[in-house]
Amino acid sequence: MRLWDVPLDDAQMRHIGEHAPISQKRSIFGNMNHEGAPYPASSCLASRFHPDFLAVVEPGVRDFLVAIAVDHNLVTYTSCEGHDYRPDGRRPDERHVGLIPRSAEESARAIAVFEAVGRTLNAMPASPAVEVALMLNEVHDGQAVYPTIDLYLSKHADADWDDYFAGVDMATAQLVAALESEQPIA
Repeated sequence: MRLWDVPLDDAQMRHIGEHAPISQKRSIFGNMNHEGAPYPASSCLASRFHPDFLAVVEPGVRDFLVAIAVDHNLVTYTSCEGHDYRPDGRRPDERHVGLIPRSAEESARAIAVFEAVGRTLNAMPASPAVEVALMLNEVHDGQAVYPTIDLYLSKHADADWDDYFAGVDMATAQLVAALESEQPIA
């Protein structure tokens, strides 16, 4: 959290890139984490200024993450491009980006923007199988509890997973365009 708002100069970027590179492995389902595991596994958290920040983000969620973390200057703590685990007998994961608001005011602004964008896109979705949804939760770091806001591209209740995965990229592009048209949240 402290590093999120601290830009690095070129020398610092080179130093971090050489001495503290981030390395992630990709699973057979596309998950990026330390082990290359397909299910919940430990992964890195990096400041948006780390030279490897985007290199360790799953490709399908990268533009969505940039719209939130960079364009809206919000602190992200998780992202997922969505994974189809059905061949392994598990329920699939939906595409999402999660953020930790710096203040109650930032939280209120983010929720208001995400709800407005969601209402607009859900009224005229790029794919009827995909809808915008919010999840409010919290994360714990052992010392403190932080409220979180996760913006999801969820599978519509009446859709099947094949239709969801066929339409999620189109819905992501629509969501990114809508987020880019909004005034910066932070």
